[in-house]
Amino acid sequence: MAQLGKSIDLYLMDGTAAGRWQATLSNWNCNSYKIQRADLKNCDDLPELHAPGVYFLLGRDDESGQQFVYVGEGDDALKRVMQPHTFEKDGSYWTEVVILVTPDGSLDKAKIKYLENRFHQIVVTTNRYMIKNGNTPPQSPVQKKVRDMLEEFIMNTQLIMPALGHKVFEPQPSADKDELDELLYFSRSQGKGGQATGKIADDGFWVLKGSYIYPHTADYLPSGVVKARQRYVDLIDNQGILQRDISFGSPSYAASFVCGKNSNGLTEWKTKDGVTLKDLNENAAGNGKKARKVKMEKPAPVQTAISSSTPEGVEILHLASKKLTAKGYISGEALVVLKGSQMSTGLRQSCRAWVKTHRNELIKSGKVVEFVFAEDVSFSSPSAAAAAILGGESNGLILWKNDGGKTLKELLTK
Repeated sequence: MAQLGKSIDLYLMDGTAAGRWQATLSNWNCNSYKIQRADLKNCDDLPELHAPGVYFLLGRDDESGQQFVYVGEGDDALKRVMQPHTFEKDGSYWTEVVILVTPDGSLDKAKIKYLENRFHQIVVTTNRYMIKNGNTPPQSPVQKKVRDMLEEFIMNTQLIMPALGHKVFEPQPSADKDELDELLYFSRSQGKGGQATGKIADDGFWVLKGSYIYPHTADYLPSGVVKARQRYVDLIDNQGILQRDISFGSPSYAASFVCGKNSNGLTEWKTKDGVTLKDLNENAAGNGKKARKVKMEKPAPVQTAISSSTPEGVEILHLASKKLTAKGYISGEALVVLKGSQMSTGLRQSCRAWVKTHRNELIKSGKVVEFVFAEDVSFSSPSAAAAAILGGESNGLILWKNDGGKTLKELLTK
């Protein structure tokens, strides 16, 4: 049976993106609220938050620049959120909270304790956010019927959280390490002074697992990098190899962490073709500066430039990697991928079941033939379209761009 699409409704409760958000998912008996810490005092109009629920306190660690999360639960979710938490004693300051409650109050104590434990397990496994829980929350025993229902609750939450701006349940970037055109490389002294693979994401600059971290540090190394070396010392084995991905606030801090000396990350991080990060940024900004010329393999041409059924006046968007190109346009809340666009022949290592099922259905129905779209296909969102094309979950708001190089996110914001 084909995987059915889902609709996420985002309601800006205060009429602005800076205010409170409510998110609902089709056919799911749960309301999710994203609330800035400063707005909690204005939630008297939300009595439904005074019910059993689970919550996520989110912020950024000052020393490492890494995003953090605290997973909690409470019989009165809002009241518990507003109470002090042990992790705050070290000066950590969370800035917003995501609260999950059911309109009918069906989340009893046993259920929210089960959810708290499972969410904690997932955050620990993904390792994308620093976790502020001091201990692993205990898991309440529940019947199999209830457990299956709660596992579905968890899967729905994994869909909702990225829509609220948090990848807390997403795998680390190294899970997509096969996407070579997205990776950057650092090498100091022909690798003897540090050699690493990096990746830019919307939650920081990541140094990926398997990088070689030079063991010595210079006296003039910035204190923040020194503290990062101390904090992550257990993640570097005796051969200097990094054992998991680490996120930094800037490419220069990431490069300095790798080589143990001051480093200009904009010039030392490069693509596999030798293009510096600085040149990539300048090209993306279109500021007219001449970037280093390198021989790049051109993507295979799209068989049909623009479908004849494309409505007049729409802005054509492009999604391109080294291996493929695709075109589409926005239609209401959907994104229509045009006939002749290409789809990757393989799947990413982190590809989820719904993406694989959707791709198989497109091929089985004849809408995609030999990994080329045989007709225009409408997707529920830009990210759903990008995931089907690239073979794994992707941020369509960043990957889809217009002829001028502006991302869909920039176009929608403007």
